Amino acid sequence: MPLERRTALTRPRLRRGPGFYVLFALAITASVQLVGVYLVFASLILPALAVHGRGAGGAWLAWALGAVAWGGGLGVAALADLPAGPAIVWALGVGAVTVALAGAARKGLSSRGGGA
Repeated sequence: MPLERRTALTRPRLRRGPGFYVLFALAITASVQLVGVYLVFASLILPALAVHGRGAGGAWLAWALGAVAWGGGLGVAALADLPAGPAIVWALGVGAVTVALAGAARKGLSSRGGGA
């Protein structure tokens, strides 16, 4: 089966065309009202920025980074009696920098032929 056909079968119609933009606008509006601007945009931008240029596997890594950072930020906030929003944003930032640096180090090793 050609790649275009497989992609069309696995990707929902709302993720293509104007339906995506309408759904995205509604989701962002609702989530900003619920959790705030910094948390929403840090959650959207930092994981994507951390895995930029990694290809197909990057999406899974970005999802994992977001989930771990949210869980870690909430855990730190609960244990240290800190506000949850800033703790999650910090966790996203630290996680994004860590993933980006690990990716850069891995690329550097593989370009020199020293990586596994």
